[in-house]
Amino acid sequence: MHRIALLFGLICFILAAAGSYFGAIYAVDRFERSTEAKLEQAIFLTGDDWSNIRANGLRIHLTGLAPNETSRFDLLKSLGKLVEASRIRDEITLLEEENLIPPKFSLEALRNDDRISLIGLIPKNSGRENILSAVSEISNDIEITDMLEEVDYPIPANWKKSLNFGLYSLSTLQRSKISISGEAIVVSAIADSQNERSKFERVLLKNQPIGIKLTMNITAPRPVISPFTIRFSKEDSKIKLDSCSADTKNTQAKIIAAAKRVGILQSENCKIGLGIPTPDWAEAVVMSISAVAKLGNASLTFTDSDISLIVSAETPQKTFDNVIGKLENDLPSLFSLSAILQEKELIDGENGKSIIPDFTATISPEGSVQLRGRLPSNISKNAVEAYAKSLFIGKSIYVQTRLDPNLPDGWPTRVLGGLEALAELNHGVLIVEPSEIQVSGVSGNKESTGKISRILSVRVGSKGIYKIKTNYNEKFAPKPKIKSAKLCETEINTIISNKKIRFDPGKVVINEDSLSVIKLIADVLRTCPEAKFEIQGHTDSSGSEELNENLSQSRAEAVLFELLNRRVLTSGITAKGYGSINPVADNKTEQGREINRRIEIKLIEEKLKNISRAN
Repeated sequence: MHRIALLFGLICFILAAAGSYFGAIYAVDRFERSTEAKLEQAIFLTGDDWSNIRANGLRIHLTGLAPNETSRFDLLKSLGKLVEASRIRDEITLLEEENLIPPKFSLEALRNDDRISLIGLIPKNSGRENILSAVSEISNDIEITDMLEEVDYPIPANWKKSLNFGLYSLSTLQRSKISISGEAIVVSAIADSQNERSKFERVLLKNQPIGIKLTMNITAPRPVISPFTIRFSKEDSKIKLDSCSADTKNTQAKIIAAAKRVGILQSENCKIGLGIPTPDWAEAVVMSISAVAKLGNASLTFTDSDISLIVSAETPQKTFDNVIGKLENDLPSLFSLSAILQEKELIDGENGKSIIPDFTATISPEGSVQLRGRLPSNISKNAVEAYAKSLFIGKSIYVQTRLDPNLPDGWPTRVLGGLEALAELNHGVLIVEPSEIQVSGVSGNKESTGKISRILSVRVGSKGIYKIKTNYNEKFAPKPKIKSAKLCETEINTIISNKKIRFDPGKVVINEDSLSVIKLIADVLRTCPEAKFEIQGHTDSSGSEELNENLSQSRAEAVLFELLNRRVLTSGITAKGYGSINPVADNKTEQGREINRRIEIKLIEEKLKNISRAN
């Protein structure tokens, strides 16, 4: 009986051991198959169909013929996110050395003031930590987004030289995108002015390394000027260039040089902009300024291709005829010259004094407008008063004019043009006389002199000369119209809901069709420069979360850089990628995934309030 019991116990033990053994084999086999399935799915998604996976317990054997070192590295990195890297046995075979294609190393740095993003593939031995250290030294408050990837591959020739120059360019340009490769650097940046742009270009060219190709795309705002004007005058020893327009730096230099040759000692401002009427602009201006020097006291006005030249009565008729005749023959065909030799003033026979009818308008610092002097009829009087009320809204208008039917032709036009010019000043005086118009006063606009000159050129033209004397006072500078931040957010959401900001699949470059959306958003953001917004990048749930987060971050920063390119003040705007953690639709359908791949722009204050309420 005792032997039977021992035999029965031994049989039970053997059966239990066998069950455990086969159960363990089944569990291991199931674990291996589960691991292989998960990794094979990842390989399928990355497109690395040249590789094979075999699980042996906890070890994972990775085999196959890799097309290049980069593909091998990318696959190991991708699988390392799913399982412990120490479990992977790299048994991949590379193609023969002569068939190896070296990885295309590149580094792209995006800088917006004190925020810098680094994206690209770099050689492992080029010193990732050194790059981050060099970037962090640009500013104490610098914020760095590091999305660099490394490959263990020999450093290409000129890579370090190109890298060092690229980082130097990044430290010099506060709003820029620097694209670095082994043989070339592309610098895209925004300057505040044409002068600053020229300075940046000179500095970069001076420090350009030998053997490195440099491409510069540095832009500066260039306003549209209409009409193009030149206002040059000579009165005894006083020579002035009140208004000057040029289309290029070369044109500007020619005009300034011509003005200096006839007596202007200091460089005058000549505004560069778009809108020049003819390629012969500089040639015609230089000719005309030289003519003024020969005529003595005179005033020269260009309004696009129309030229008005008013010459003092003291100039001899013969000199006037010779100089004007030569100028008319030499001017390019598109220009039209109107030259007038003033008549000497009439003298009152009784007292020997000049009879000079005039019209005067003043704006006081308190805001009252007074109109005095002569007008030819009641119709013109009513028109002048009505026009003054439309120009000086909110100001008190006092009219103390009298009628004089003997005024020169075109008098009302001169008065109305003078009033329009006076409206550019915060306070000042307008004097209209038969021979000239005088405008003087104080303005909060640095460009008031040029603007007044253009107004008078259009309204008055060749019917008289005019003198302008304005002073700038910052306290009168107009305050920009600013919308509420909430209204701006609503308008931006409306724009994005009508048309999404789209990217090419798997790319961080904004689709060409979406650049119009960026322009509309930029127009809104300029109306609320103090508001703080966050550009949010979102993806669907395809791929790993780390990959999705990096992709969404890069796309959000691409939007930020495009806004920067459109002269939006971005100091209060941040870019953040949220990956796939905030879906708004079902990721199980293609339609839902398309909806989840999106860019949103949110008020930071609103986001913080929502977080606070949630807590």
